Amino acid sequence: MERKQKIKDFRKQLDTTLLTSPGLANKDAIRKLVQSQLQSAPAEVQEKRVAQVSNMLDIQRSACGNDFKSSKHGAWKLKEDTEGYRVMYREGPEGSPFHTLLTEGYADGPVDVCLGAAWELSLYKNWWPQYNFPTFKVLTSCRLKKVRLDEQISLLRMKVPWPLSDREVVLDYFELECFEDDLVIVLLNSISDTDSINEHLRGLTGNEILEAKNTVRLNFSGGFALKKIDSNTTYFRTVGNLDLKLDFVPPSLINFISRQLLASACNLYRKVVIAMVKGDGEFGNALEGPLYVRIREHMCLNNEIKNTAGPKALQNENSELGDNHVET
Repeated sequence: MERKQKIKDFRKQLDTTLLTSPGLANKDAIRKLVQSQLQSAPAEVQEKRVAQVSNMLDIQRSACGNDFKSSKHGAWKLKEDTEGYRVMYREGPEGSPFHTLLTEGYADGPVDVCLGAAWELSLYKNWWPQYNFPTFKVLTSCRLKKVRLDEQISLLRMKVPWPLSDREVVLDYFELECFEDDLVIVLLNSISDTDSINEHLRGLTGNEILEAKNTVRLNFSGGFALKKIDSNTTYFRTVGNLDLKLDFVPPSLINFISRQLLASACNLYRKVVIAMVKGDGEFGNALEGPLYVRIREHMCLNNEIKNTAGPKALQNENSELGDNHVET
């Protein structure tokens, strides 16, 4: 009972931030946050990010608390609820191919480590489940392009149960730091069109995606929030709108994805975070990058210093990568 109360207390801290933070209160506040991080980006790129962040936060807020009443987004259905995480699902709008899935819980590690486990594609095979029956395996997980310090394009290719064809998704990752609230937000949006993908990767020799036979490209939009609870604990909430590219999605498939695949992924993710904290092998090496160093430094500073140093430091570091921007 005490451990179940602990996750509720942690969840309440994230809920309180999402519902009451002045820095996330409306589009104007979000615009100020985005502009401070994307100072050199064109106005249309900034506005697109503002809309994406606002939409993702709305979905995150719809999962606040424990009483899930129907809203404009639909009603959440609890699929798994443990002492360390929970998984929820809701149907998309009528006639829409999208399904919305949510996983949340806490991990025994600081924010930079939790971000690293999700940002470093080479680690995905360590925490995404690998099932022989029903078949599910991560075949490929790699970064295709580093756009900026806080943005990358990556490929995830999966083997799924027969008779379905393998699935893949090309994702644009964009990280937004809300140091005043001890919060990091990451947007995940798919790039579906092959020509568009190759345009984003133009100029990088060897980074074009090799077309895989009998592979279907998924559509995905969503992201995750990482809330610092204390120096060694982080609460995470991940939401995603997913088009599985199926004419009919049986309830059994949704149950497999939510109760087996995502539940197992939560457990493995939490274990990988612990291994990264210990600095085991490849896990420790992944955290030496400037993105994680900056987050560690700012999470340890007081709010006044964080508010003045964060955006400026980010702008300086991003300038080293040039002014590349990705339309998603």
